[in-house]
Amino acid sequence: MTHGEEPLRFEVLGLLRVVRAGQEVDLGAAKQRAVLAVLLLARNSPVSRGQIIEAVWGDNVPSSAVNLVQTYVAGLRRALEPARARRAPAELLTSVGDGYLMRVEPGALDLDVFERQVLLANRMRAAGDLAGAAVELDDALALFRAEPLGGVSGLFADVERGRLVERRLAVLEERAELGLAIGQGPELVSQLSALVVEHPLRERGHGLLMRALVQAGRQAEALAAYREARRVLIDELGVEPGPELRRVHQAVLAGDSPEPERAPVRVPQQATPAEPAPRTIPAQLPRAPVALVGRTAELACMDAVLRDHDGPVLLVTGPAGVGKTALALHWAHRVREEFPDGQLYVDVHGYDPNREPLEIGEVLNRFLRALGVPAGDTPVSVDERSALLRTLLADRRMLVMLDNVRSSADLLPLLPGAPSCVVVTSRRRLVGLVAQVEAKLIELDMLDPDAAVDVLGRIAGRSDVEAHALRQLAALCDGLPLALRIAAARLAVSPRLAVAELVEELQDEHGRLAALGLEDGEGTVRAALDASRRALPAVPSRLLAIIGLHPGADLTPHVVAAMGDVPLVEAQRALDALTAANLLSLSEPGRHVAHDIVRVYTKTLAGELSEPERRAATGRMLDYYLHCSDLADGLLPINRGSVLVAPEHRPAHVPALSGAADAMAWFDAERANLIAATEHASASGWHVHAWQLPYTLSRYLWLRTERETSLRITEAALQAATALNDDDARFVMQFNLGVALLQSERFDEALEAQRGALEVARRKEDVHQQARALTTVAGTLQDLGRAEEAEAHYREAMEISRVAGSKWAEANAHHHLGLLYLTTQRFDDAMPWLHVALRMYHEVGEQCGEAACHVDLSTALLETGDMEGALSSARMALAVACDAVSPYHQALAHDRLAAVFDRLGAAGAAAHWQRALALFTELGAPEADGVRARLARTRAVSVG
Repeated sequence: MTHGEEPLRFEVLGLLRVVRAGQEVDLGAAKQRAVLAVLLLARNSPVSRGQIIEAVWGDNVPSSAVNLVQTYVAGLRRALEPARARRAPAELLTSVGDGYLMRVEPGALDLDVFERQVLLANRMRAAGDLAGAAVELDDALALFRAEPLGGVSGLFADVERGRLVERRLAVLEERAELGLAIGQGPELVSQLSALVVEHPLRERGHGLLMRALVQAGRQAEALAAYREARRVLIDELGVEPGPELRRVHQAVLAGDSPEPERAPVRVPQQATPAEPAPRTIPAQLPRAPVALVGRTAELACMDAVLRDHDGPVLLVTGPAGVGKTALALHWAHRVREEFPDGQLYVDVHGYDPNREPLEIGEVLNRFLRALGVPAGDTPVSVDERSALLRTLLADRRMLVMLDNVRSSADLLPLLPGAPSCVVVTSRRRLVGLVAQVEAKLIELDMLDPDAAVDVLGRIAGRSDVEAHALRQLAALCDGLPLALRIAAARLAVSPRLAVAELVEELQDEHGRLAALGLEDGEGTVRAALDASRRALPAVPSRLLAIIGLHPGADLTPHVVAAMGDVPLVEAQRALDALTAANLLSLSEPGRHVAHDIVRVYTKTLAGELSEPERRAATGRMLDYYLHCSDLADGLLPINRGSVLVAPEHRPAHVPALSGAADAMAWFDAERANLIAATEHASASGWHVHAWQLPYTLSRYLWLRTERETSLRITEAALQAATALNDDDARFVMQFNLGVALLQSERFDEALEAQRGALEVARRKEDVHQQARALTTVAGTLQDLGRAEEAEAHYREAMEISRVAGSKWAEANAHHHLGLLYLTTQRFDDAMPWLHVALRMYHEVGEQCGEAACHVDLSTALLETGDMEGALSSARMALAVACDAVSPYHQALAHDRLAAVFDRLGAAGAAAHWQRALALFTELGAPEADGVRARLARTRAVSVG
């Protein structure tokens, strides 16, 4: 549960519900509820994606099932932890391996409460308290409000529902058994009669009914009940009643009591206590670190766990070098007075490159010897040693620390019960430990900048004069305590080494890991990370090196599958393994990132790959981004050229994109990676990718008004096209460079670039390209105030477009000629050209052009006094822009609507200008300044 939120109550014994503070939580769609049901029934245990998919969809698995599961899990996380920050890790529903784990506190699930009360009733019955046991079962059965898992459909839900119904029936029969034992037979007749009608094939129910009838003095009805039971069993199953039912029948016939003989409850005699043997009190904790900086929150969390739980297991986990052992030892020394029976400690060496991890039997031997067990008395088998350890610790309050654990598989024999406390440190999130003993997770991340500088200052002993350089050094060490201590130690032993000099040395990523080493090679950051890598399976270990070739900020399973040439599910499992090993972390669902030190490490590993392997993986990465960017670009509501994008390695797995909204969302999510891939291609001589990636990005960047980025990558793309000596590529990039320069209002340079594109098109005798280039040349001439030249170019563009059959180019020329007339206040001349352009845009499906043309037509109608027509066109512009998922064109439409309302003197102008201003500002578009001025003028008039 997220700090500060009300506890949740989960219900499956009826309608599936989650309740917080008396209010039901909205669990979303049916399939999302089904996912929750799967996770709840496996509470505190990991469930793989495959298991979830099979449970929710059965044999009808959609191709997008993995993405759907991720979406439903994200939805559940939002519903269950609404106060969680967007990028903060989930606490209740966590990613584990290739699946998820639902954390449910004891008593939070009604099914667990049910089973706990049934168990208590069994204990009370064994102790002879039959009436108390009956009350507990009544309370347990009352938790079944209706048919279990109500509102959840599918084969999995049906199977689990049947299991829960069967469990309820068994407990109902147990409750009836207790009732008969304490003489409640007459009161049970009605209930048992209904039970046998509803479940006529359950022999035990028939027997219970007969016994209740006898207690009520209704022997004849008891015999009739037997005859009915026998008839049903023979008719339905073809069998005679079983021995228990026949025994009850014979007892009734003989007039005897049908109640079975009950053994008396035996109370064991109090044994005379033996003289206690002297106890050995071990104190094995190693020395604690001198100072612990920046871990106040984690220490407070550990204190709270100890305070609120009797005999907890704490799992301290995090990346190599993050200070897990230091934190655990510091806390253990801080609380050791609360464990008067001593402390046991062992370093399991799970990540030591020079030795094998300790076997479980050896750890048990060490603990038993520390507790005073002579070597000759140590049992042979691991199970017996474990049992002896638990016996020795059963009534002791001890602190047990297991350091550097690699796997949870061998831990359970080492764990004592309450009131002892166990602290485990590991680089992995030990899911088995969390699931089986409800270990409390303490996850360590890098130190914040202030704490990192504090660590450097304490060890290096440098003055405040170098404070700025120390902050730079802390950033280069990524806040990793091991790296910080090594860097600080270098400064401490070299008083003449200036902090700025060490900063300069570490700024070279290729040598950073080598620089963060000690003289004898022990304790280096590289060694710690190598140990984590050695603990990985083969595929994640290989992919850790390959992802070092990725130039972007984060990773998705799709790009990792492409780079590693592995199936998508294998890439996902590898990323989950790397995340579990704290070498990567989840920035948001489906996106993994590495801290700076780990990123440097992966680049170092990538540099150790063979040249052919590096080139092949890089090529597959660039091909993946180019192919997906081309797919998304083709879905945008704006015309594009006819460039053939055909990467050599077409990726086997791509994200599901079905429309403009999906395309824009994908571009938004991958923007930084796409720009990084483009720049990497340009810098590394991948010339085809260096111009085709900017081509596929150009319309997206235009829609998002990212003008500086567009200009930068387009200039580099033109250089790549020139290096290829490819006229088609040169035309496209000359054309796009003209557009980018025009957006930056560098009109003379734009005109030069556009005329260069026109020259290439004429040399190639490509009429389609000539028509496009002529229109852009005309538009720039218009911006330069050369209206007559612009008009001539527009008309030439129309003529060539007709010859070429390029309706989009023809529509664009009509639109811009109409706009030319509009800007020269020839409003009546403008409208016919704008109407024709609208029709052509609509025919070719050019929604952005259509929206912009509606805006311009609205302007013309407004200036000619057709207010109704102007309002209608502006509203149409907004509708088309919304369909096109273009915030820029939506802002244009809002601006135009505001102008119409303002001219009419009607309410609504300010609201539309506010919306236009918000959109333009979010896009960083220069049009925001004009809208801001118009809005301010309107407000001033309103106030006056």
